[in-house]
Formats: sequence, structure tokens, C-alpha cells
Amino acid sequence: MFDSLSNIDLPRRMDAVAPRPLTRLVVAGALLSVVGLVRLAVDAVAPGVTPFSLLYPAVLLATLLAGWMSGATVMGVGGLLVWWVVLQPHRSFALGSPAEAVSLALYFVSASAIIGFAEAFRVNAPRLVSGQAALKESEARLELAVAAARLGVWEWRRATGQMILSAEARAICGFPEAGPVTAEMVAAITHRGDLAKTREQTRRALDPDKRDDVTYEYRLITPAGEQRQVALNGRAVFETENGVTRATRYIGTLQDITARRAAEAERGESSTRLRLAVEAGRMAVWQLDARGVVSSPELNRVLGVPDDARMTLEDLYGLYLPGERERVSQIAKASLARGERYIEAEFRIRRPDGELRWLLIRAEVQGSDKGGTRSLVGVIMDVTERKDSEERLKLLAREVDHRANNLLAVVQGTVQLSQAATAEELKTVLIGRVAALGRAHQLLSEARWEGADLRRLVEEELLAFSLGEAARVSIRGADVALPPPAAQALAMALHELATNAAKYGALSTPEGQVAVSWTRERRGDLTIRWAETGGPAVARPTRKGLGAVMLERALGGPLRGETRMDWRAEGLVCELELPGEVVEPAAVG
Repeated sequence: MFDSLSNIDLPRRMDAVAPRPLTRLVVAGALLSVVGLVRLAVDAVAPGVTPFSLLYPAVLLATLLAGWMSGATVMGVGGLLVWWVVLQPHRSFALGSPAEAVSLALYFVSASAIIGFAEAFRVNAPRLVSGQAALKESEARLELAVAAARLGVWEWRRATGQMILSAEARAICGFPEAGPVTAEMVAAITHRGDLAKTREQTRRALDPDKRDDVTYEYRLITPAGEQRQVALNGRAVFETENGVTRATRYIGTLQDITARRAAEAERGESSTRLRLAVEAGRMAVWQLDARGVVSSPELNRVLGVPDDARMTLEDLYGLYLPGERERVSQIAKASLARGERYIEAEFRIRRPDGELRWLLIRAEVQGSDKGGTRSLVGVIMDVTERKDSEERLKLLAREVDHRANNLLAVVQGTVQLSQAATAEELKTVLIGRVAALGRAHQLLSEARWEGADLRRLVEEELLAFSLGEAARVSIRGADVALPPPAAQALAMALHELATNAAKYGALSTPEGQVAVSWTRERRGDLTIRWAETGGPAVARPTRKGLGAVMLERALGGPLRGETRMDWRAEGLVCELELPGEVVEPAAVG
């Protein structure tokens, strides 16, 4: 009915609740004229028609078009005219028969009722039509909102067990676009791990004493086998019959939140990775604005204060070593003067426990709308280990330079002392001695020039001359770390002894053996004993050979070492001794 009324635009036709007097008179006069003409026509065709029958439509139209006053005018004037013209042909207003008087009275009563109902309709019809339009608009907005949020709407009618699902709800559940859906079908696609939860929540929602309408999440598995995470919100409709209140319908919405939860999980994993990276890198995110330093447990750990401490800017400045605050300030001002958005600086602090640490800050300058500095946001990290490594590298570089010069001097002395009958033999001698120095240098490099392992030094020298036969060589002694000068000297000495054994001594025959052992006395002196057995018979040489000179020169000089040779018949025994102050006491593990 309201649709048809809206089509004729009743709101605009009936907006005037109180039409102008002239309008009322014009409408009343026009309708009375129409009634009079119709009356004449009807009498000509069918005489005796009820006198007031044509006035009722006129009263109704006059009231709808021009208000109750116009309707009353038609009612009054029309009724009097009928009485005067039709019921009293003699044109008199005197009362006639009782039936005529009753007819006139009933006419006025019924016409007044028509005026009342018509006036009420005229006034309220625009409001009803406007309300219907607003309702349609509200429903349209609700449909748009539901579609935009991709919400599925559902209803469970408990009496029949029927589930009414919108197209979106069917799509979320994986049900066909058409066909019946029952509560059992919905339960069948609910994940087994969440079935108890959904049943409990449904029970609470349908309980008249609880009427729980909280939103909850659960998993479902579509008929196609796809698992989805959904959020359900429902509210039960209750009816009371014979004093018993029960839920007759359960209505709500269903939303697929699978993608949202996956994104949240990814963000959570990303945050976890970032947190682990920050912790592993000893970093912390910080911010400096008008409120001061935005503290955090990570920042506090870097600064060496309790996790729950609230650091102020003055507290932070108090950790700077003297001059560091001014230096960092100058770096920041220089970056801003160059128009750069980022500031990077390294500085030293002294933690509350007294420990000195190097920190690196990287920050982005965020400006306000007026161009001033609004805040600094960045990261701070502990780079103490890196700075220590850099310092060690500098020291190591200087040490390498020093050792290289010393090594060149040793090589130069070796070349000067080396002699042979032929150039080829001299070449072999030089290659062997330089190779011994190279092996010592390699061991020192592996230990970052902090000490060469004596055992490895002996093994490197002897295994090359024993042709890989470990049974021919015996090595025994505690682990000893040799400083670079001692390592180079012993490498040369061991090389000379091994060369002599390979040419003339125990290693020149298959049955020969060499035993190398060392001990350290209480004051730290190191004694290395070289003993050969099973080789050719040995006789004391009549003159000091070049090898003996090399041994004495290798351990002598600044090292103040001693060389003792015992030419026994069963084989050479040589003892090499170094004072404890030139031997590092640290053991190599």
C-alpha cells in the first residue's frame, strides 16, 4: 500500500496541514458543484437514490485535498442543500418525518467520522511514506555494510532445525548456493577441536538466564577440505508461552578471518624475528622527543641499567665519558647543516657498574610541520667487541710489521751463513731453512701471533723428514705456547737437527728413530731433548760444522738460549734450552 502512495508523491501533495482558507473554499465549492451535477444526472437515470450517498466521496476528497475544514464545509453545506432541495421540495428547513431527521443525523455522524479518519490519514501518510523510505535506505546501507565487511548472515529456526544462510555465509562454509542447510550440516564442518567450544557457546546463548551474545572464533573445514578461521556473533530470540521462556530462533553473522589471522601471525613472527635480531645484535630501538627519552627494556640492557628503569635524558648524558657528549653533538649539528636526515655516531659510556662500553647510534631526524626538529628515532647498539677487535687488528698490524722486519733479518742472516759445495746444494739448503721459518710463521698466524704450539712445530719439522712413518718419530711433552721469537728460533734449530739426521744420522737409515721431548723447570726454563738411535755409528766431529753454528746462532743472541751436543756412538743427543722469561707460560689447548 505504501509503495503505491509513494508513487503518487503523497508527501509533496499533503505537506500543507493547514491549507489557506481560499483553497478550502475553492475545493469545497468545486466538489459540491460536481456532486450537484452528478446528482442531477443520477436522478434522471435512476430516481430515488439515497440523498446523501454522493456527499460521502466529496467529503473524503475535500478532507484529503484541503484538510478537515474543507471536508466539514462540504459536509455542512451539502447536507443542508440535500435537506432543502431533495428532502423538502417546498424549499423549507422545517423538520419533516422522523425518518428524514434520523437520516440527516446519521449523515452528519458518518461524514464526521469520514473527516476524522481522512484528516488523520492526510497528516500521517507522509510520515509513514517517509519512514518506509528511511527504512529502505537503512536496509540498503546495512546490505552495503554487510557486503563490504564480507559478513554472512544466518538464522537457525529451532522448531524445524532449518538453517537459513545468506549467499556470503554459504560461500564461507563452502555450501552450495542453493539447497537446504541443517544444523547437523553446520556441526559436521566444524573442526573437531573446536566443536565442544561452539556447542558450549550455543548453549549459553540459548539459555534464557544467560543469553550470551559474545563473539567467538573457531575453525571449520569446508566440504572441499579447506580449513578456515571464522568469527561468529549470534543472538537468540526468546518467546514465552504458558509461562515458559525458550529460544525459538538464533540469528547472527559469520565472517571469514583466515587471511586476517594469517597476517597477524606473520606480523607476530616478524616481530619475534626482529626482537631476536635486536637481542642477538645487542641493539635497541629508541626515540627522543619533547617528552624525553622513550625507554625500553632493550635500551636499558644496552645501557646496563635495570629493565624497569625509566631513563631520562640527563641520566643518559650522565653515562657519557668526558667530551663524548660534545663530540656527538657536533656530529649531529654537522649532519643537520648538510641537510641530511640521518645521524650516525660512535661514543663511549661508563655503565653504572663501571664497565666501559662503545655504543653506535643511528637515528632519523623527523621534522615538524613548521620545519623544526620534532623527534629522533633510531637504533643503538653495543659495538664494544668490534672496537676491541679493531684495536687488536691495529696492534696485530704493527706486530706483523715488526715481525716481518725481524723475519727478513733472520732470512738475511741464514743466507749469509749458508754454504754448500755447489749452487744446487746451496739452493736446497736455503729452501729448507726458509721453509722452516715459513712453517713457524704459519703456526703463529693461525694463533694470531699470540703463541705457536711447540708440539705442532716439532711435528711439522719431523714428519717431512720421516717420510710419513710416525713410528720412527717419538714426540712427548706438555703443551707449550711459544712467543714469535722463540718459535722462529726453535723452528730453525729443529730444521737443522732434522736435516742432519736425514743426511748422516738416524733418519738416514730405515731402522733409525728420533725421540723429541721437553720439560719445563720450576722457574719456567724450557729444555728440549733431541735423541737419535738406530742410525750409523757416530763420531765426534773434529771441527764445528755450519749446522752447529746455525744452532748456536738460532738460540743465542736476545733469546739467551743454550745448545748442548752429545755425540754418542748410538746417536746424537742434543739439548736446547730457553730461559723461562722468553717462553710464554700459557698452554695451547
